[in-house]
Amino acid sequence: KQWVSTQSTGGLYACHSQGGSQYWQFDKKTSEIKQSQNYVHCLDAVSDSQIQIANCHGQGGNQKWTLTKVGELKVGDNCLDHDSTFLKLSPCNGSPNQRWQWGFVFQHPVD
Repeated sequence: KQWVSTQSTGGLYACHSQGGSQYWQFDKKTSEIKQSQNYVHCLDAVSDSQIQIANCHGQGGNQKWTLTKVGELKVGDNCLDHDSTFLKLSPCNGSPNQRWQWGFVFQHPVD
């Protein structure tokens, strides 16, 4: 599957398997989704429909995500969604565009 690259709004690009901006981790302590390249950038919900990549602040709120059993990433009442090009937030509806898979790439996950 395609994944996010670091740009202020976030987008989907073909996987290049070179790490960097395409590796992200779910931090179990803070519930933040952090870019694994440097752990200072997080997915941030700036409105009910928009996300951006911003500096992690560790205060929850718009950077506190919930990973559901079916693979949805929720912030508030909305889910991380995509339209094959850009990331966005939408009301959770169970669509495949709102299901995300996580796996270990490195042996040292953020915890």
